[in-house]
Amino acid sequence: MNNMDKWVDPRVKWVKAANIHAYLLARGWKLKSSPRPQVMLFEEPPGNGGKPILQTVPVSEGGSDYLDGIVRVITTLAALEDRYAVDVLNDILQQPPAEPASVNGPAPNPARVRESTQP
Repeated sequence: MNNMDKWVDPRVKWVKAANIHAYLLARGWKLKSSPRPQVMLFEEPPGNGGKPILQTVPVSEGGSDYLDGIVRVITTLAALEDRYAVDVLNDILQQPPAEPASVNGPAPNPARVRESTQP
């Protein structure tokens, strides 16, 4: 048993990376280029005054430190949103997964690609 298991809501283990990515994007966070391939970097939406906060989020559930990273993200969001972590967790668990995000911008629309390549 990990020390966090004694106080962190056990449902945190159900959180998928795609749900957190979708939660952040839905709330105006912007995906930025990350120097580390195992994490995505999100920038807080404008309007909170001062320099925007950057939040690292695991790319996938595969890392050995995934759970620690998710707990850190939820804790940070709870502080920034002035909410209880359990409320943030509830919202994340209800968030439908986002399309895979890319720092290179949205994927091309397959229909448009076909249209532009046809004579």
